Amino acid sequence: MACVGLDIGHSAVKVAWRGKDGELKHVTIPSVAVPAMTISDKAASDQAAKETVTVDGDVYFIGDTAIHEAGSLKVAGLHHRWLEMREFRALVQGAINLVMADVGNIDSVITGLPPAIFREKQLQMRNIVSACTEAEVKVYPEPNGVSMRYSIDEKGRMIPDAKKNLGVIAIGRFTTDSMALLNGRWVEEAAGSANGMSRAAIMVQKKLKDQGYEVDYLDADDALWKGVIQYYGKEIDVSATVKIAMRILSSEIFDAVSTKFGDNGRKLDKILVAGGGAELLFDGLAPYWPQAELIEDPRFAVAEGFRRFGEGVWNARHGESA
Repeated sequence: MACVGLDIGHSAVKVAWRGKDGELKHVTIPSVAVPAMTISDKAASDQAAKETVTVDGDVYFIGDTAIHEAGSLKVAGLHHRWLEMREFRALVQGAINLVMADVGNIDSVITGLPPAIFREKQLQMRNIVSACTEAEVKVYPEPNGVSMRYSIDEKGRMIPDAKKNLGVIAIGRFTTDSMALLNGRWVEEAAGSANGMSRAAIMVQKKLKDQGYEVDYLDADDALWKGVIQYYGKEIDVSATVKIAMRILSSEIFDAVSTKFGDNGRKLDKILVAGGGAELLFDGLAPYWPQAELIEDPRFAVAEGFRRFGEGVWNARHGESA
């Protein structure tokens, strides 16, 4: 049995599955795809073969190979039409190939979309993934994966004492997605998408330009985590600029999410904070919501939650409880 949780983020693809040996596997693929080129070095060529996929007859490098071979890259896909790009499909195919190389056949793939585009893009997303595998494919709003990670154990069994009134805030590169669950049911009007970490990176990039430092988006994005930039052989402390950007983004996220939650916010027993930017922004968000909780392994919460759900469905269908 192979049930795959797939979180195709704008910074990285997160893949979760149970390997042939029964051990859980979490793998990250940088969300970079470029047209393939000839590699003369045999060792490098052999490594690249593992990260080479074909989309409509065109061959792409993905992940670390794409970054290594293409050198300096601009960030692509920071828009809702990302699903229409061949690079997006290449990343999906690469993730599926990775799992198939380990387990062979895949039984199910559970993946997601931001709530803001879920209704419009759900069928398109399912078709994209289905074109890469014969497995059953299901698509849910991405915050669902976080709640699944919280309420379902590693073997796909419901956790009896899990709270039924939950809020979810998943902070990604492009969007911060939120949902609210009351008495075990999702509140549709409480779902929404706000600015993600790219908003802070762009603010830092612009502010540094005003200070005389010409940096690209990836440099600014890296500075969010490190608080420094490398500039002509010198390490420049930009932590003060980063701090201001984080404070602004935290405030914007609170305004957007609290508006969506409305009166439901005070009824939530827990607000689970997840996503690639969770650890950076949690301290800024916690004062707004005293019941906020940083979920374990926040970067993989969506993918792992989807995997757990898929395994639970498989167990129910096949009469297995462990």
